[in-house]
Amino acid sequence: MAKKEKKNKKEEKPGKLKLSKKMKFWLFFAIMAVAILAVAFGGYSVVFSKKAFLNVKLGDWDLGGKSRGQISAVLSRESEQFLKNPITLKYQPLSNEEKAKLDAGAKPAEAKDYQILPSDVGLSFDIGKSVDNVMSVGRDGGVAHDFWQQLISLFWKQKIEMSVTYNPEALTKKISEISAGIDQSEKDYALKYENGQFVLTSEKKAGFRVNQENLIDNLKTQISNLKSKEIVFKAEFYEPKITEKNANEGLAEANQILVAGDLNLKFEEQNFALEPDTIAGMISSRPEKDDMKIYLVAEKVAKQVSAVASELDREPKNAILKADGANVAIDQMSESGRKLDQPQTIIDIENAIFARIDNKISNTDPKIIRLRVDLKVPDIDANQIAGYGLKELVATGTTSFAKSPNNRIHNITIGANVINGTLIKPGEEFSTLKRLGTIDASTGYLPELVIKNNKTIPEYGGGLCQVSTTLFRSALNAGMKITQRQNHAYRVSYYEPPIGMDATIYDPAPDFKFVNNYNSYILIQSKIVGSKITFEFYGTKDTRVVEQSTPEMFDVNGPPSAIEVPSDTLAAGERQLLEKGHQGATAKFHYKVSRDGQILQETDFLSKYVALPEKWLVGTGGAPAPDPSAVPPAEGQAGPTT
Repeated sequence: MAKKEKKNKKEEKPGKLKLSKKMKFWLFFAIMAVAILAVAFGGYSVVFSKKAFLNVKLGDWDLGGKSRGQISAVLSRESEQFLKNPITLKYQPLSNEEKAKLDAGAKPAEAKDYQILPSDVGLSFDIGKSVDNVMSVGRDGGVAHDFWQQLISLFWKQKIEMSVTYNPEALTKKISEISAGIDQSEKDYALKYENGQFVLTSEKKAGFRVNQENLIDNLKTQISNLKSKEIVFKAEFYEPKITEKNANEGLAEANQILVAGDLNLKFEEQNFALEPDTIAGMISSRPEKDDMKIYLVAEKVAKQVSAVASELDREPKNAILKADGANVAIDQMSESGRKLDQPQTIIDIENAIFARIDNKISNTDPKIIRLRVDLKVPDIDANQIAGYGLKELVATGTTSFAKSPNNRIHNITIGANVINGTLIKPGEEFSTLKRLGTIDASTGYLPELVIKNNKTIPEYGGGLCQVSTTLFRSALNAGMKITQRQNHAYRVSYYEPPIGMDATIYDPAPDFKFVNNYNSYILIQSKIVGSKITFEFYGTKDTRVVEQSTPEMFDVNGPPSAIEVPSDTLAAGERQLLEKGHQGATAKFHYKVSRDGQILQETDFLSKYVALPEKWLVGTGGAPAPDPSAVPPAEGQAGPTT
C-alpha cells in the first residue's frame, strides 16, 4: 500500500513555487489592473501633453485643460487688471469690550479704509514664469513624483501662485505708516537710563497694535493669487503683564551689565572702548508674557560697529612701480587692505554683553572682543614684484598732440597719469574706460571738444582719445591681442599720418581693449615730453614676431557743400568758421602676430571716415563782429578730436 501511494505522488521539483488557482487569479488581476492604470495614465499624459493637468488652479481661475497660450492670455489679462486698481485694507476698530479696558484718555482709531497702489511697492508679475509654474504640475519631478501629481490632480485641486516681484522695503514702510496711525502701544515696566544707571518706569496701561507681519503675509497671499477683494484687519489688544518681581530682576541684570565697565574691541594695537554710557544706549527692554526681556537695539549696535569700521577699514594700496630704461623699481610700497567683519562683530558684542549676566556663556570674555578683520592683498604687491617678470622694455607707442588747446592738453595729462603704473596680469583683458574710471569735473577733467553723433561738441574729458590711440599703437607694437577698437567718425589731424591707426573711446562705449598674451605681467608706464605722449610696456619678451602693413587709403571723397548758419550776433556779411570740412576715406592695415610658428592674432583693421562739410556762422544783423581774441577758435578749425 505504501508503495502504491508513493507511485501516485508526483515528485516536487526543488526551488519551484506552486501557486493555488486563487492566488493565480489575484496575481493576474493585479497585473491587469496595473497595466490598465498605466495605459490610462499614459493616455492622460498624452492627451494633456501640451495642456495643464486637471484641477490646476491659480486664485479663482481653473487652468486645467488649458494650453500654454490660453494660460498666458488669462494671467496676462487678470494681472493687467489687478495692477490697475489699488489694494484696499479695511481697518476694523476695537470692540466695545476692548475699548472699556483702555485708559480714559485713550482715543482708539475708528474704522478706516487704506489703499496701496501696486506702483507704490514696485509690484509686477512674471507671466512667463507663472505659466511655467502651472505647466510644471505633474511634469517637474521624477517618474514616481509626476505619476502621483497626475493622479491626485484627478480628484483634488492643485494650487499655484503667481510669480511676483515687489519692493519689500517699500511694502514694509507702507504698512508701518498705516500702523503708526492706529497703534497705541501698551505701557508696562520698562528700563530708563538716567544719572549713570537704569531705573524702572512705573506707568502701566493697556494698548493695541497692528500685527504688521500678519498683515504683510495676507497681502502677499492675495497678490500672488490675483485676488482684489478687501483685506480686513484689526489691531491686537495688549494689557500690561510684567510682574513687579520680574521687572526688578531685569533691572538688576541691566545694571549688572553696566557695572562690568568698558567693553574693549581690539585689533592688533588698536582699541575701541565702548563705555558704560554707550552700552546703556544700546540696551532696551520689552514685555515677554509676565517678564521684562532685556535686549540690544540692533540699529544702535550696528551704528557703533559702523563707527569702528570707519576707523579700521581701508582699501588695499598697490605698490607704485617706476621704470627707468630697462629697470623697474618700487617707487612706493604696497599696503594690505582690511575690512571689519561687521555682522560677526555685532554678534560678538551681544555675546560679550550678555555674558555679564549669563553664566552659561562661559567661553565669552565679557570685557574684551578680538575683532575679526579680513585682510586683502593688493593687486600689485611689493613683496611679489620679483615674480611679475618685469625685466625689460617690451614695446612703446608715441603720438603728438601739437597745437592742442590748453583744456585738451590738461585732459590728456590727467588720463596719462591714471594709466601710468597699470599692471596687467597674463591673460587679463585691459579696458581703457575701466582704468580711466569716472570722467567728469570731480576727477579733474575740463570741457573740451569731442566727436559725438558726427558733431564736435564740448564735453568733460575731450582729448582722451589721444590716450586710447597711443595705447592702441603701443599694444600693436607689443603684439597684444586687440579685442575692441573703433576708429573716429571722421579723420582727425592729431592722429595722422598714418591714417587708420586711431582708437576712439566714449563712456560707456566704444572702448579700447586688449589682452595681455605674454607669460609675464605687463607694466604700462606713461611719459609726456613736450607735445608728445608715450606709453611704454615692460615685461619679459618672447619669440613673437609682429607684422604690420603700412595703412592704405581708398574710397576718398571730398567734403559736402558748406553749411551756413544765420546769426544775429555777427554784423551783416560777417562770417565765422565753426567747423572745418573733412574729407571722407577708408583705410586698412594688416596685423599679424605669430610665435614659434603659431599665429596668435591675424586681422585687418578697417576704418571708415565720413565726409563732413564746413560749417559757418553768417551775420544777419548790425551787431559788431566779435573780437577774435576774445572768442577762442573751435578746436575743429585745427582738426577736431577727442
